[in-house]
Amino acid sequence: MATVQNEPDFDFARSPADKMLFLKHVQSELNEIRKEVEETCVAVSEVEPVPESGYDETLALLERMSRDVPMPDMMWLEDGGIGLEWRPGNGIVTMSLYGDNRVTFVAILDDQREIAGTCPLSDSILLPSFLATLPEFFRQH
Repeated sequence: MATVQNEPDFDFARSPADKMLFLKHVQSELNEIRKEVEETCVAVSEVEPVPESGYDETLALLERMSRDVPMPDMMWLEDGGIGLEWRPGNGIVTMSLYGDNRVTFVAILDDQREIAGTCPLSDSILLPSFLATLPEFFRQH
């Protein structure tokens, strides 16, 4: 599992100019992941490529994030998905997308509280609630 490093490290922005910069940054990271996946799949047959829908869903999900959530580390999951990871304080928050219109999320906080779930990207209760809670993990640290 390789990690694409974030440069520069900035918060999600919502002004038109900043949104364009944000989208370029995310697309650049997704292109790096795509290149890594393609190179690895040529050399190793046991790994799963990320379907194109996985890249699209990742971009769409990141566009929904609050501007109070920092840019995640983005990585290829060798079982065919894209992983997003944040490390607020001593905790960890991950989201995984596989191009199947679902997202799996896990948050383990420094006091060992855990939130985990899997839901459709179109979910109108669980996913919006998790996304609304995500900025709170970073305010506490």
